[in-house]
Amino acid sequence: MILGIAAAVVGVLLVVALLPAKKRDGTIDRLKSSSDVNTPQSQPRDLRTQQLEEEATAIADEYRRKADEVWREEVRTKASTLLGPPKRSTSKS
Repeated sequence: MILGIAAAVVGVLLVVALLPAKKRDGTIDRLKSSSDVNTPQSQPRDLRTQQLEEEATAIADEYRRKADEVWREEVRTKASTLLGPPKRSTSKS
């Protein structure tokens, strides 16, 4: 009995999960077909959006690079502090 109820619940969940996906796919296809038309007004906007995304990516990469440099310097400092100067063993001859 419990197995039958569990199977029914799983079946309903699968149906619910698949139905919105089908509706969404149709919407995406309509949006793609409507964006295929190159209008003079949409092209500069798309170009500007692309430029903004490239600039944002470049800025993010620069900040990430600087943060990595700072982190590496901190790691070097901590490592040298923890390891300390190399101990020289004086051998008595």
